[in-house]
Amino acid sequence: MGVGNVLRRCAFNFPNKLALISKDRRITYADLNRRVNCVANSLVKMGLKKGDRVAVLLHNCPEFIELYFACAKSGGTFVPINNLLKQKEFLQIFEYIRPRFFIFDEEFIEIVQSNAAELKSIEFPIVLGGETTAFKQYGDLVDQGVPAEPSVTVSDDDLVSIFLTSGTTGRPKGAMRTHRHDTINIMSCALELGLRHEDRALLLFPFYHVTFADSLRHILMSNTIVIRREGGFDPRRVLNLLSTEGVTVCQFVPTMINAMLQEDSLEEFDLSRFRLLLYAASPMPVELLKKAMNRFKCQFFQLYGQTETGPCTTALAPEDHVLDGSEAQMARLASAGRPVLDYELRIVDEEGKDVAVGEVGEIIVRSEAMTVGYWELPEETARAIQDGWLYTGDFGKFDAAGYVFIVDRKHDMIISGGKNIYPREIEEVIYTHEAVLEAAVIGIPDDYWGESVKACIVLKDGMNATEEEIISLCKHTIASYKKPRSVEFMQRLPKSPTGKILKRMLREQYGNGGASRVTIGAI
Repeated sequence: MGVGNVLRRCAFNFPNKLALISKDRRITYADLNRRVNCVANSLVKMGLKKGDRVAVLLHNCPEFIELYFACAKSGGTFVPINNLLKQKEFLQIFEYIRPRFFIFDEEFIEIVQSNAAELKSIEFPIVLGGETTAFKQYGDLVDQGVPAEPSVTVSDDDLVSIFLTSGTTGRPKGAMRTHRHDTINIMSCALELGLRHEDRALLLFPFYHVTFADSLRHILMSNTIVIRREGGFDPRRVLNLLSTEGVTVCQFVPTMINAMLQEDSLEEFDLSRFRLLLYAASPMPVELLKKAMNRFKCQFFQLYGQTETGPCTTALAPEDHVLDGSEAQMARLASAGRPVLDYELRIVDEEGKDVAVGEVGEIIVRSEAMTVGYWELPEETARAIQDGWLYTGDFGKFDAAGYVFIVDRKHDMIISGGKNIYPREIEEVIYTHEAVLEAAVIGIPDDYWGESVKACIVLKDGMNATEEEIISLCKHTIASYKKPRSVEFMQRLPKSPTGKILKRMLREQYGNGGASRVTIGAI
C-alpha cells in the first residue's frame, strides 16, 4: 500500500492525462511520475536513508507535490514547513525535527545562509530557483536523476510524513503519518466525496497545511489539479480560475465563501462545470451556508477533521444540505455530519464514559487513518491517544440519528459564573443580523464572573449595527447569561493562511491569551 504506488498506477494507466496546472505549466501524469522518480533516485544517491526527514519550505507549486511522492518512493519522511514562520519559530522546528535534507524556495536563501550555524542537522541544502551557486539546485535532482522506479522497499508502517501542529501550547508537535494512514485516508475521502475520473480540482490552501491531503485524493482519482500559489484570498481571481479552468471541485473555508458572496457580479462567471463545493477547517454559520446554497448552484459537502485525525473524519453529504426540509433536517445544517467509513467516533465525559444523546462531551475517534503519535513526544502522544482512541480536544454532541454537532474547541469555551458557554452558539445568532459580515466570540477576563462574553464583529460595507442591537438580538434568542456583555466592531478579524479566524489572537489582544479551564460537567 505504499502511497508512491498511487502515482505510479496513474502514470501507467493515464500517461497523457493532465495532472497539474500551475500558471503556464502543464504536467502530465507520465511526466510527473518521471520527475518524481528522478528526484527520489537523486536523493537516494546523495545518501538518503529510510526514515531521514526531508524538510520542505516552498510555496504552493508542482515541486511540492513531487517532493512528497519522491519521499514516499525513496523511504524519506516528508516534513512541510510553514513558509510564514519567523526566525525563532523556524529554528525551533529544525531543532525538533533534525532533518538531513532541506529543500527551500529561492526567497529563503538569505534566512538559510544567515542561520547556517543553527541548522546543524542539515547536510544537504537544496534550493528551488535563483542564481546562487552556494546550494545544489532542485532542477539538478530532476535533470541528473534516473527516471526508473526507485529500488527501495517501503512498508505500510513506514513514516511518509510529519505534519506540524502547535495546538494550544504554541510549541510544535509533529503528527506522524504512515503510508497506511495516508492511503486509507485518501481512498476513504475519494469514496465519500464521490470523486470522478474527469474531475478538475482547484487547491487554495497552503500545502504545508494538512489539507495537502486534498491533492493526494485527486491524484488517486487521476484528476487534473489546478495549483494556486497561497496568499491573500482574492474572490474574483478565484472565481475566474473556477470559470476558465473548468473546475468541478474546490474546498473553501467559510470566510472564503463569505467573501465570494459579497461579489455582486458572481453570476458573470461561468460556473456551469462546478459541481461540488467543499467546506472545512472552521465552523460554518448556518445563515451563511443557506445564502451560499441559494447562490451557488452545485452540491455542498462539509468535512471535519484535524491534522491528527486524517484529516477526513466526518462528513455532511449533499443530501443533507436542504433548504426546505423537516425540523430535524434543517437542524442538521449546523452539524458536521457522520463519521466517514473508516472512522469510529464517540463523545465522552471527563472520565472517558460515553455521554447520552444530546449531551456535550469531548469527541474521541479511532481509525487506521489517524496519526500514530507525535514525533519524539511520548508524553504528548500518551495524553492524546488512550486505549487506541484519539482525544480531539473538540466538544460535541450527537443527535438521535448519529449526526455530530461540533460545539466548540476546549480552549475556545468560556466559563462565566461557573457556566459553560460555547461561542459558536452565540456566533450563529449574531450571523442572523443582516449587517454582520464576520463574527468571533471570545471570553475575556472579568473580576466578578471569571470570564465575560465579548463579540468581535466586522460589518458589511455600507451597513451599520450598534452594540445594543447585537446584545438584544442574542438576549431574545438564547439564554440571557450567554449574551455578549460587550461588542467590538472591527475593520477585520485576524486569520490564519487558510482563512480560519484566529480567536487566540483576539484573546491575547483583550488580555486572556491562556486557554480556559474546562469542566465538561459544568452547567
